[in-house]
Amino acid sequence: MSKKKHVVNPKNLRGFKIWLQKLGYQVTAMADGKGFNFRLKKQYGYVTAGNTGNPLALQLGAEFEEHLAA
Repeated sequence: MSKKKHVVNPKNLRGFKIWLQKLGYQVTAMADGKGFNFRLKKQYGYVTAGNTGNPLALQLGAEFEEHLAA
């Protein structure tokens, strides 16, 4: 059984949402209010309540964490 990877460190999740908005992504809360979706043109990502997401979210999350570490 594989463990799902977190998109970002849980303490950085709010900053990640703000960063996505600054990059031009439209960020909207999921219907359950616990996760969120983001999109820009034909790129679409999501982060669930458990801080997991699709490949785009994982890619951008890794980039965001790199920026924080720099």
